[in-house]
Amino acid sequence: MKLLKLYCLSWFLGLPFLAAAQQATPKEPIRLVQVKTFAGYYLPQADLTQRFGGSALVGMEVSYQLKSGWLFGVSGGHLFGNNVLERDIMSNITTASGDIITANGVYEDYRLRTFGWVMNARVGKIIPVIGPNVNSGLLVDFGLGIMQHKIWIETPVINSPQLEGDYKKGYDRLTNGLSLNQFIGYQHLSNNRLINFYVGVDVHEGFTQNRRSVNYNTGLKDDRQRLDVLIGLKAGWILPLYHRAEKELSFY
Repeated sequence: MKLLKLYCLSWFLGLPFLAAAQQATPKEPIRLVQVKTFAGYYLPQADLTQRFGGSALVGMEVSYQLKSGWLFGVSGGHLFGNNVLERDIMSNITTASGDIITANGVYEDYRLRTFGWVMNARVGKIIPVIGPNVNSGLLVDFGLGIMQHKIWIETPVINSPQLEGDYKKGYDRLTNGLSLNQFIGYQHLSNNRLINFYVGVDVHEGFTQNRRSVNYNTGLKDDRQRLDVLIGLKAGWILPLYHRAEKELSFY
């Protein structure tokens, strides 16, 4: 009986140490695949300030984290918004008040919107200066890819011959080119693997050019080189996919 009591007492006293052992964190970064969904709000800079106001960017990223803490991956995002500043793109087909007259002789209720995307190949590094474990901390990330944007002309009535088919392409200012991307922020992978996110400052620089042969409202081709910059705050949720062997080695 005394032995049973002693055994129970030792078990009870050992519970905190057992719990701590079960929640022990890895001593070094581990290999895993990260599937990320993200969203951010961006303000334009450089040449882009003449075309758009603030815009949103949502997308996905897939990256592979090495034991060294380096990450390699790809990402893509959709850029959209309602704040178009370049309003004179259809000055040759609008009235003095900026209206478009449909084939029925009534005003077209058209809208101008931001529409675009970015795609990047990425390389980054986790620097475990803060966070619950060495897979969390300062995240520094760089990307190289393509940026594209245009003015989306939305015509709900769809009865304006001057904007049907390929005619819209003469007004939408389709622009694209190579781009660079930098991100710095915080990545959090919890010990229980339930709360995983990242947040930080994100910057895109697009070295772009108008790809339409002519702008219909001016009758001229716009072939000047542009610098289109987006600066914003990005946050995302991470789905970490651990290797089975890493699961076993991550805890003691």
